[in-house]
Amino acid sequence: MTKGPTSSERIFPVLGDPNVRGVPWRIVEPHRKQAMTNHDQTLERLAERGGLSLDELVAVISGEHWHDVIIRKPK
Repeated sequence: MTKGPTSSERIFPVLGDPNVRGVPWRIVEPHRKQAMTNHDQTLERLAERGGLSLDELVAVISGEHWHDVIIRKPK
């Protein structure tokens, strides 16, 4: 069973999705290098600027470039 974020846990922000406002930092931390490759910015800087879109976040976590990942959104 996956633990959800605790009230004191650091959150990485997600942009533009009404259902997902952020994810626990511990989920994106192991993918720091991919975030730098994709966006040429640290995780901290990305968070300061509002975070990543869900598509961009999935790309970082899956080790792909953001333009290669498109999430189908419900109509």
